[in-house]
Amino acid sequence: MHREDSNQCPLCYQWSDHRVAGPFNRTYYLCKNCELIFVDPADFISEKEELRRYDLHENNPDDEGYNSFLKKAIEPALPYLNDEMLGLDYGSGLNKVLALLLKEKEIKCDNFDYYYHPQLPDKKYDFIFSTETFEHFTDPKKELERIDNLLVDGGFLIVMTKTWISEERFEKWHYARDYTHVSFFNVETFHYIAEKWKYRILENIRNTVFILQKSS
Repeated sequence: MHREDSNQCPLCYQWSDHRVAGPFNRTYYLCKNCELIFVDPADFISEKEELRRYDLHENNPDDEGYNSFLKKAIEPALPYLNDEMLGLDYGSGLNKVLALLLKEKEIKCDNFDYYYHPQLPDKKYDFIFSTETFEHFTDPKKELERIDNLLVDGGFLIVMTKTWISEERFEKWHYARDYTHVSFFNVETFHYIAEKWKYRILENIRNTVFILQKSS
């Protein structure tokens, strides 16, 4: 799951010498090709430590705040979904909350999580959600290729991740102040993704939720 090349962009594989000031004395690079800010792999925490931090999350089905948070991604996606579709929550966490919320709408959704639900079903999906997961990708190109292979032509990819606004504000940005966050996307990064993998951006909600449709 971890890269070894320090300043090679993990999304477009271009080399970058453009460093960005950030928290925790980690080394951050900005790729001028795809606008991804990424952490030097030498500064990654171990997978054991990463899992320990995830275990502290209290994301459960009874947490109204967490449910409301996930609905920020679910509700704008509902016009594109129906009860004949099958979806996947890519990065579901332990408790599969997003799938449970979709089940209330009679929409079926499987679950995948690198730590908690690592077995991917051998099937294609009509839609894929990935909420608060992209920022954890140590190799986003590899992850996006896998997501793309899981999605049917014409299918929908719904991503929730906060996007960086400026280099000057990055160092104090709360999103960068999480050791498990290693890839930071920009709105332009999503345009790169759409062009690279042949998607169309249907929705951009507050530069945080992106709904993309795969070309047919």
